[in-house]
Amino acid sequence: MKRKRISFLAMLILAVILLMPASIQAATKPGAVKLTKITAVDYNKISIKWKKASGATNYIVYYKKAGNSKWIKLKTLGNTKSSYTHTSSSKYPIVVGQKYQYTVKAYDKNTKKYGSYNTKGLTVTASLKMVTGIQAKIEGTTVKLTWNKVSGADKYAIYSKIKAGDKWSKIITVKDTSSFIDVNPCVDCTNYYSVRGYSSITKTYGVMNKTGVSIYVKDSDEVKPTITPEPTDTPDSDDEIDHATPEQKVQEVFKLVNIERMNAGLQPYKYDLRLEKAAMVRAKEIAVKFSHRRPDGTSFDTAISQAGAGCPSGENIGMGTTNASEVMKAWMDSLGHKIAILSKSNTHIGVGYYEGHWVQTFSNGPDKKCTFTIDANGGKFNDGSSIKSYQFPLEQAHVSIYDVFPTPIREGYKFDGWLLYNKKYHYLTAYGDETFTATWVPNN
Repeated sequence: MKRKRISFLAMLILAVILLMPASIQAATKPGAVKLTKITAVDYNKISIKWKKASGATNYIVYYKKAGNSKWIKLKTLGNTKSSYTHTSSSKYPIVVGQKYQYTVKAYDKNTKKYGSYNTKGLTVTASLKMVTGIQAKIEGTTVKLTWNKVSGADKYAIYSKIKAGDKWSKIITVKDTSSFIDVNPCVDCTNYYSVRGYSSITKTYGVMNKTGVSIYVKDSDEVKPTITPEPTDTPDSDDEIDHATPEQKVQEVFKLVNIERMNAGLQPYKYDLRLEKAAMVRAKEIAVKFSHRRPDGTSFDTAISQAGAGCPSGENIGMGTTNASEVMKAWMDSLGHKIAILSKSNTHIGVGYYEGHWVQTFSNGPDKKCTFTIDANGGKFNDGSSIKSYQFPLEQAHVSIYDVFPTPIREGYKFDGWLLYNKKYHYLTAYGDETFTATWVPNN
């Protein structure tokens, strides 16, 4: 009996051993997660998307600063999820301008196994959103811009251009606000504007709004000052300047301008007597009509061309004081005028004064020249010629062709304007070397 019991027990143990491989199977891992998309949806939010993996009961999201070796566990989600938006927090921060990597692992809580994952992850730069809602409104001869603020921006960069195909140029960066007034837009032309958010903490710009907004600015005939100097109750330390000659007054302004430029780390302006001549003429003209348009309706820069100065790039005008320090303070307190005074592209200046009226004229190179050729196209000029060429130190400057060209004559015809690039103009502002052809209509 004893031998039979031993044999039965041995057989039972053997049977259990034989059955074990068939009843216990190796635990399998969930499938690999395929990452599909990563987006910086706001300055403090980043979204990651993926495709679901087989065998996953959960998904675990990780992130790290780009280049770091250690992944940081962000969130564990259920297996119904295929996206996650990370919002910045003190524990898991997102810093504007910083690049981040994100990845996702599949997890099976039943087997306690992780699936394989993308070890590089997807990379994105935390950035400010694009500024939207940009609008422009005419206020006299100024343009008021408004826009929607973006989260994370404490400053806004203002950009402009005057041709649709030109590159955007930054004109100023303003503190946290949603509006800006351009006091010196291009008059009688279309102005284009855009706004871009900026974080001074990270020194990072937001996404550029490349469309922006455009508005046509027409010159106003209304006589009103573009700046109004503030009265002062303190004694003027430069009282003798008030009794000085116009030439002494303008030199005082020139000195103060270059002090401002040197304080801003800029090269001082060179003084151009031809620009001064134009500014003196303009000072008398703004006493008649306070505008960047001359009393005859032409642009201020025709005075510069007539004085023989080149490359006019701007004009500041002011009135209401006889004191150089006061008008300089008014200009420096006015954003648009300050921009012209502290321009990085201008190189020369001239100043004019007449009975409490002040003018600054600027240029970016008095020695450049451009050539305008006019073809009478069957007609003749008073000297009998049919083609004339004029060279002016006005490259890339505004030039009224009716201010500088003689009118040709043709028997049986009436002069009907100038043709440029197959388009007829009665009044034109030209840029660079150009050839103009006369157009004619038969006499009735």
